[in-house]
Amino acid sequence: MISLFDELAEKIRQDPSLTGRSGPRQDIGLLLYTERDAIDRLWKVADHCVAHPDTVELAELREAVDKLRHLFGERKGG
Repeated sequence: MISLFDELAEKIRQDPSLTGRSGPRQDIGLLLYTERDAIDRLWKVADHCVAHPDTVELAELREAVDKLRHLFGERKGG
């Protein structure tokens, strides 16, 4: 199984001309825009963990990843 993001990215790789106002490229844009706050939070927590490896906020990192699991995680039954 692949993630929703992987599925859309593969469609774009197969046909890079899909740049119109609809299709996989727009779908990815909408998904990323919709989850912009969760992506921003994931980046900030991950960056902090890299900069301060002795003070890993594992619970915060887990929460940030879980908020994006529906987009980047393996799809169930799809």
